[in-house]
Amino acid sequence: MPTARDLEGELQQIPNWTHVSFKKNILSTLGRNLQEAEGVENVLEGFYQGIGITGTGSGAPGLLCITDRRLLFLISGKSRNPPEALDYENVISVETKRGYSSTRITIKLIEGEVTLTAVTKTNQVNTFLNNLTQKIEAPIAEIGQESGSAEGRLANLGFLHAEAKKIYVSVSDYKQFNGEPTFLKQMVDDLLVLSHLSIRDEPEVPEEARLFISMVFMPLRQRIVEDRRLVEDLFRYDSLPLHHRKAILSHWHTFNNEIQKVARRSVNGSLKSLNYLKRYDDEEDTSHFDRVAATYNSFAQVAVKADGEINPQRESALKKIRTIIYGDTEAVAAVGERKEKKIARKKEREKEPEETLEEVMEKIDALIGMDKIKEQIKTFVNLIKVQQEREKRDLPVTPVSLHAVFHGPPGTGKTTIARLLGKVYRCLGLLEEGHLVETDRAGLVAGYVGQTAIKIEEVTQEAMDGVLFIDEAYTLAMNKGDKDFGQEAIDTLLKRMEDNRERLAVIVAGYPDEMKEFINSNPGLKSRFNRFFYFDHYEPEQLLRIFDLFMKNASFTLTGPARKAILRLLTDFHSRRDKSFGNGRFVRNLFERMVERQANRIARITPLTDIVLCSLTKADVPPAEDFEDHE
Repeated sequence: MPTARDLEGELQQIPNWTHVSFKKNILSTLGRNLQEAEGVENVLEGFYQGIGITGTGSGAPGLLCITDRRLLFLISGKSRNPPEALDYENVISVETKRGYSSTRITIKLIEGEVTLTAVTKTNQVNTFLNNLTQKIEAPIAEIGQESGSAEGRLANLGFLHAEAKKIYVSVSDYKQFNGEPTFLKQMVDDLLVLSHLSIRDEPEVPEEARLFISMVFMPLRQRIVEDRRLVEDLFRYDSLPLHHRKAILSHWHTFNNEIQKVARRSVNGSLKSLNYLKRYDDEEDTSHFDRVAATYNSFAQVAVKADGEINPQRESALKKIRTIIYGDTEAVAAVGERKEKKIARKKEREKEPEETLEEVMEKIDALIGMDKIKEQIKTFVNLIKVQQEREKRDLPVTPVSLHAVFHGPPGTGKTTIARLLGKVYRCLGLLEEGHLVETDRAGLVAGYVGQTAIKIEEVTQEAMDGVLFIDEAYTLAMNKGDKDFGQEAIDTLLKRMEDNRERLAVIVAGYPDEMKEFINSNPGLKSRFNRFFYFDHYEPEQLLRIFDLFMKNASFTLTGPARKAILRLLTDFHSRRDKSFGNGRFVRNLFERMVERQANRIARITPLTDIVLCSLTKADVPPAEDFEDHE
C-alpha cells in the first residue's frame, strides 16, 4: 500500500483531483483499498447509483476513480462502506446525457448498470470519458475520425448498433410473410445486393461499415456463426456490447464472401422481394412495399455513411440504390410502421376514458401559480371555439398556429403545460392524438453526416398528430465546431413543420434571453413561432405548496417548526436566485435530502411507529450550504 504522501503526490498530477472535495478522507479510504502497485489515472466527483452503493435521490456523493486495473467508487466523508469496484471487461458501453448544470454518465455492464451524475465542468467530464473509453477497449480510439472525441465515437457506435437492430427486427417481421417459406431468404439476398452496391467503390471498406453490415447479417445468418453467445448478446443490450466488437468484426470475411458472390449476379434494376410486395399490395390494398423499401433505404444510408464521411462517389452510390429501391418516383417511407404506432397509441388511449376539454382545463387551473399562462390557454380555447363557429357558418377564418415558445427558468412546469396543451389541442379537434414526445439537442443532432436527418425523421414521425417538445432548443443554434449539425437540424425541422403543419405542433423551450436570440436567428423560426408563454419563477409560498405535494404523494407530514424553517430556506434562495434557479427541481432536491436526513435520524429509534416514519421535523431541514455547490 502506498504511503499517504506518495499517493497524494500521484493524485496531484491529475487535473481533476484539484476540484475534489473531502480530499483527506478520500485519500485515507483510497490508500486502504488500492491493490499493490495499482495506480490511479483519473477521477471524477459526483453522485453515484451503483450495484452495491445506491444512496437516495441522485445517488451517494463520492469519487469515481479510473485505475490501471479497474473502476473504483468511494463515498465522500467518513464512511465504513467499502468502495465499489468494477472490472473493465464487464463494461458493455458508456452513455452520457448532458443537462444545463450536470452530466449523467451511464456505464452499462454485462449485468446491470451504474450511473454517475457529475456537476463539474464539461472539460473535466470529457477528460475522464476519454480515459475511461481507452480503458474499456483501447482500439476504440481508432474507430471513426481520429480527431473526434471519445463521446462522439461511442455515440456513433451506439447509432450503428441501434440501426442494425431496427433493420433486423423489421426484416424478421417478414419471416413467414404470406406463407412464403423462402421470402425471408430473398430479403437477405436483396440486402446482400445492397451491401455490394454500398461498398463496391470503396478502396478499403471502413471498419464502421464492416461492423454495421456484420451486425445486420449475424442474426439473419445464424447458421454460419459458430459462437451462439455472440448472436444472443448482440441485441440483448441497448447499446453495442463493446466487449464483443472484435468478435463481430472477425465474421466480416464470411459475410463479405457472400456479398462478393452477389456481385457476380446481375441486379437488373430491381429487387425481387420488393417486386413481390408491390404485387401483393396491389391485390390486398396494403402498404408492405413502403415499409420494406424504407428499411432497405435506411440500411444503405447507414452502410454508405457508417464512418460519418460523404463524397461524390458515395452520393452517386446512394442515388443508384434509391432508384433501384423506389424506381423513378418518390415513395412514402415507413407508412406501415407509422400506422402500427398510431394503432398502438389509440389502443393505449382506449384503456382509459378520454378526458373532456372541461376536465383538462380543470387540471390546468389546479396547477400552482402560472396565472398568466392559464389565461393565455383560456384565450386560445375561446379563439378556437369562435373560429370553429365562424367556419360552420361559412365565414372567413384566420389561420391559427399550434407552435409555441415556452421561455423561462428550469423547474417551472414547462413540460407539464406542454403535455396538457397537447390534450387541449386534441379536445378542440386540432390534433388527432395530442400525445407528447420530448427531445433535446442530443435527440435531434448527430455527429456524422446524414444521421441528423434520420434522427429528426424518426422523432417527428413519432410526434405526428401530437406535440413535439424540444427542451433547451436554443442549443441547436450554438455552433459547436466545424462538424456541428445544429443548423442542419433546424432546417430539417422547419421543413417537417411546413410539410405537416396541420398534424404536428412543435413547442420549443429554454431560457428567455437565449430563446429570444434563437427565434430571431432564423427568419423561418420567427415566422412559424408567434405564440409565446413566459414561465416565471415561483414565489416562496408557491414553492412551499409544491413541497406539500411531494409530501402528500409520499405520505409524509411536516411539523410547524419544520415548515417555518423550509419557508425561510426557500425565501433565502429565491431572494438571490439567478436564471438557473431550479424552482420545482430545487424543491424536489430539498424534499429528497430531508427524507435522507430523516432516515439517518430515526435509524436507531425503536419502535418505529407510523408517526415516526412519516414525520419530517426541523432537524431534517438541511443547512443552506448543502445546496450552494449544486443549485
